[in-house]
Amino acid sequence: MKYSEKDGSLSVFRSPANFANGNTRDRQGRLVTCEHSVTRRITRTEKNGKITVLADSFEGKRLNAPNDIVVKSDDTIWFTDPVFGIAGEWEGFKAKREQDNTNVFRIGTDGKLTAVITDLVNPNGLAFSPDEKKLYVVEWKGTPNRSIWSYDVNADGSVGNKSKLIDASD
Repeated sequence: MKYSEKDGSLSVFRSPANFANGNTRDRQGRLVTCEHSVTRRITRTEKNGKITVLADSFEGKRLNAPNDIVVKSDDTIWFTDPVFGIAGEWEGFKAKREQDNTNVFRIGTDGKLTAVITDLVNPNGLAFSPDEKKLYVVEWKGTPNRSIWSYDVNADGSVGNKSKLIDASD
């Protein structure tokens, strides 16, 4: 849906929305979206309304259900890929999982998709620190087991120095 600040009206922005979940804007102002539906992909809505697919598979296997997304100031795109949208019918469509892990991915400015975090169970929300030297990721292992992890972000786009900030199961 699209909200107009001018007159307070709502209109359809995109249909079908493909169970769009995470959304953000890139540095050019274009909408970047995580889709849970049968599409299971990352898309960008161009200024003319055309949809560009940025990622829909990794190493020949379909993504699980892209969930949350951020764009770093270097124009790289980072997103989580838990199973929420394929686990049942409430956020997408039940489907077979193809990825061995539930990863955090990075799309480089060259379009290359890299799994930067592979050891979390259903990574969910993510955010960078204001200086972008830290990446924070929420891990969801089922209610009430949630944790927030911090990673140092390296100049080459890799992450390291994993440290637990919050463990909601404690």
